[in-house]
Amino acid sequence: MLDTLKNKINSIFSKIFLLILAASFALWGVGDIFSSRNNPGVAAVGKLDVTANEFIQTYQRILTELNKNADGQITEEVAQSLGLPRQTLSQLINEKIIDIEVEKANITVPDEHLKKLIYSSSLFKDQFGAFNKQQFQYVLRQLGMDEKIYFNEIKKSILRDQIRSPFAYANDISPVIKETYYNIRNESRSIKVINIAASNYKINDIPKDTEIQNKLNKDQEMYMNQELRSFSFISLKPADLIDTINISEEDLKTEYNNSPEKYNISEKRNVLLVNFQNKEEAIKIIEAINQLPQETSISEKLLNVLEKSPTQDHEEAKLGIIEYKDLPNEVSENVFKARENKLIGPEKTPFGWRIFLVSQIIPEIVKKYSDVKLEIEKELKVNVALEKMYDLGNAFYDEIAAGNGIEDAATAISAKVLKFKNIGANGIDAKGNVLNELPPYPNLMQTVFSANINDPSELINTIGNTIYAIQVEDIVPQSIMTFEEAKEQIIKDIQTEKSLNVALNIANEIIKKQNNKQDFESLAKEYNLVLLNADNVQKDGSGAEGILNDEALNQVFIIKNGKTTNPIKYNDNTYIVAKVEDVIPVVEINKEKLLELNLTISKEIANDIQELFIKNLTSKQKIKINEALLDSLFQNNS
Repeated sequence: MLDTLKNKINSIFSKIFLLILAASFALWGVGDIFSSRNNPGVAAVGKLDVTANEFIQTYQRILTELNKNADGQITEEVAQSLGLPRQTLSQLINEKIIDIEVEKANITVPDEHLKKLIYSSSLFKDQFGAFNKQQFQYVLRQLGMDEKIYFNEIKKSILRDQIRSPFAYANDISPVIKETYYNIRNESRSIKVINIAASNYKINDIPKDTEIQNKLNKDQEMYMNQELRSFSFISLKPADLIDTINISEEDLKTEYNNSPEKYNISEKRNVLLVNFQNKEEAIKIIEAINQLPQETSISEKLLNVLEKSPTQDHEEAKLGIIEYKDLPNEVSENVFKARENKLIGPEKTPFGWRIFLVSQIIPEIVKKYSDVKLEIEKELKVNVALEKMYDLGNAFYDEIAAGNGIEDAATAISAKVLKFKNIGANGIDAKGNVLNELPPYPNLMQTVFSANINDPSELINTIGNTIYAIQVEDIVPQSIMTFEEAKEQIIKDIQTEKSLNVALNIANEIIKKQNNKQDFESLAKEYNLVLLNADNVQKDGSGAEGILNDEALNQVFIIKNGKTTNPIKYNDNTYIVAKVEDVIPVVEINKEKLLELNLTISKEIANDIQELFIKNLTSKQKIKINEALLDSLFQNNS
């Protein structure tokens, strides 16, 4: 059983990272909203309760994880609309059901074995493969818990997995199913494609005004004048203040003397380091190195031996070029006093045995004051400028708080004001010209178009330590174009539509003639069209890049050999017709792809079985949800 647990430990730790609260704050702020003496149950599952604190912490944890993958777009309102509270409660209820089964089965994990598993986890190892107490404590701090609680949570996950393990996905399913499905999924096809571009059938007739007006009335959303905004812009960056700052010679020398490590280049060493479980294994490696030819460098010998070792990874031995600070003090002390190209060890450490080799020493470079004076001066000036910017920012807010506009605030902080008139959200003016003078800051126009008129924005930090603010002075709302404004574009659109209709009719003619056994190549010549060939098209689209779009790709793999697709709109200007020339079966099965497919199918089957298992257990338990408490947790939580 312990071997099974050891194999699962890494995945269990991953689950713990996702399933344990990463900070000690709850849904409404710091700390639990219920005391330990007053922590009501949101749900009762048999004799176990899902407490309010447990529910809130789990909900907040899941919401945090969702936002990590959604750039913070999942607000509490969105989460509630998606049913996250109910899903969270369902998850906790399922866990309680499994906990009841764990107790029935009387399964335990001895603490001593649990500690061994934790020590072996890669999550808590340093770059030398050894358990790192500091890393472990860092994890606990991130999770906001002590060792006792942490061990208990991991133990719960392990025990729950033991109950689920009979229903976990298998490593194999019926070879007939997997190979048949694999062959269908991975067959390729040879195709021929005829492109029918509307540009080949240009329509130059000018539509009547009534036709133009009808289209304008019908498709008003296509012919809109964009919303335009006029705004003032101010910005401030350290470079604007540099020339006003003077640093004394005394301050420059003090900085140099106080922080020599900032201006000198530390000694570096290229290091190979290997960890072993026991001394005998390390000695065998050394003996193997000594048996190699003398003309080979010691570093090459070490890597050659490690490459052939069944228990070592020669790539992991390469620490690369490092500084003293890159390693724990105990390790650096030995590494940085070792001689170049001398194999050191085996050395005993708290976590086993190791050997290491310094293959290159790059000496320290000590720079004189005169060499780095300008660099120090620039750095100090930037630091002073940043401090001044903070003060100027406060002065800006003081002006705004006094009811002044952005121009008065700019004067107070000696910032220039730039004016921009009638600009669209895409940076294009009313005449369709790109305004190159716009400051190239991310989200500038989003800020402009989310601001209220005559309200100065907050100071916004952007690239290069720059801060800026805007104030919208005028808004020209979006409006439907007049007949004259839209006329030219509508004429082009009507002509294009008619050209596309001609192209579609040609495509249908080609399909009809193809179905009457007329040769595909001769049809392309007859209509003076381009014929494209793709000899090895896969279902994932490889082999058909630039020839088929998604719709065409789907059709190609639905129709039979020798058949032709329907007309497919490839883009706004082109239709295509594709014919399957040959269906190419799988000749040799790719073992990696087969295994991946096998695991996918197995997991899907296992998930279905586990769902049935949970449903069966659920039916045997009395479950009661405190609906009033659940609803109250999401009321007035702003």
